[in-house]
Amino acid sequence: MIPGCMGTAAMGIEHCTCRFEKSFAQFEREQYNETVKALKQEIKDLESENAYLNRIIKKLTKNNRR
Repeated sequence: MIPGCMGTAAMGIEHCTCRFEKSFAQFEREQYNETVKALKQEIKDLESENAYLNRIIKKLTKNNRR
């Protein structure tokens, strides 16, 4: 079954109207790469947030020592 093909999903492969030039492996690889990219961005955002929160903690602990 071709991923995302409504004709195939509804009535079978003979009703597929897609001009799908990717193999299933290529489709899966593309989906994998998109997921990896999204996860890497999320990690980057979380690291940035972590650095920001660490700066706030340092400022607060520095002020409490006085």
